[in-house]
Formats: sequence, C-alpha cells, structure tokens
Amino acid sequence: MNAPAAAALALAGPDEAADLGGYLTRLLRFDKAAAVRVVASGAAVGVYGRPPFDVLTLRTLALAADESTSRTTGAASPADLDVTVSAGDLLHAIAPDGTLALPRPLAGATAWTGFLPPRTGWQPVGELPVAEVETAALAAIGEFKQRAETIPDRERTRAAVDRIAAEIWDRPLSLGLPVRAAHAARAMGFLGPAQSAATAVRSAGRWLRLDAPYGTIVLRTGSGLL
Repeated sequence: MNAPAAAALALAGPDEAADLGGYLTRLLRFDKAAAVRVVASGAAVGVYGRPPFDVLTLRTLALAADESTSRTTGAASPADLDVTVSAGDLLHAIAPDGTLALPRPLAGATAWTGFLPPRTGWQPVGELPVAEVETAALAAIGEFKQRAETIPDRERTRAAVDRIAAEIWDRPLSLGLPVRAAHAARAMGFLGPAQSAATAVRSAGRWLRLDAPYGTIVLRTGSGLL
C-alpha cells in the first residue's frame, strides 16, 4: 500500500531525526540510488534497507506521542503508512525538529521491498555480546583482504574475489547466524561503542534477526535473502 505524495510523519524529536539521517547516510555510501521501505505502525516507524551484504537492515524510530503534533504537521495516519522511496530523497526530507515529509513513492519497486520479514511472531534464540560480534566481523574482514591480495594478478577476477567473500561471509557465527550478519552490523554502525552491550537473536520461521544496540540485521536461512 502506497502513501500519498504529501504524507508526512512527526518523529519523536531531533534525536530520532539525527538517527534516521545517520542510517540513511550509511546506506547511501554503499548505493547512491538506494531505496528504503518505510512502514509505520502505532507509535513507531521502521525503515528497511538493503546494503550489499545479502541482508536487510531495519532502523526503528519513535513517532511523536502528542497526536496534536501529528495533526499540525500534516502527518499521515501511521497505521496506513507503507511506502517505498528513495533513500537520498528521504534524507533530504528530514527536518531538524523531526518532521519528515515523505517523498513521492518510487515508480518501480525493487524485488526486496516486496519481500519483508514478518512483523510479529519472533521468538528469542539467545544473546551475543557486541564484542564477540565485532571481533568476528573484524577477523572475517582481515581474512578476506589477506586472501584477496594473494590471488595472482592474472587470476584476480570479480568471480574469484566473490568466491572468497561468499565462503567467509557464509560461515556460521553463532545461534544460527552467518558471519555476514556480524559484518553487516558493524558496517552499518549498529554495534555502537559499548563493547559490554549485548545483541539479541530472534527467529520467525526461516527468518533470523540480530537486534543490535543501534539497528537490526534481518536475513533468511537456507537459500539467501530472496
């Protein structure tokens, strides 16, 4: 369901606006034409993206609690909001006070935007310390760089490099997650500086999610994201 072009949301305040801006900026570093799917429900809005790690990312933000704020900003009813837009356009639409005027929906949605994980039914699997997740990501990145550099120049093709990447990122991390989940969480800045913090792992059918301090990584097990 697409929201009208004039739809707007009222985020809870400047902090939420800054968080959304940082998230969108990181997505755009990987893909300047990135799309995001914005899904609002109740008192929160989730913004899904897809960086180049064969995972989905999710940043959940609080909406303004005062309903009069939503009315004066012309905000759409959160329960009715589900729209895919340009990440760049959305970034430029964020006002410092948290007002978010949604850009026009994208005419042609990408495949992943029609294939989102369930919103409910998630069951706890366990916890992983942030330090463990970051250590796994750094070790995998180091191994990838070392192995890629040892490929002879005449054999260093994109396919050869991709084979090494797939082997490393698909290795098991813990609690059913592959290493790519740790890599994506670190690259997106979801782990944060507190090494004593913990991440939560949850499952729903074939879906797994890693809820880190500053965002969520979601993926499907068995046959890749799509």
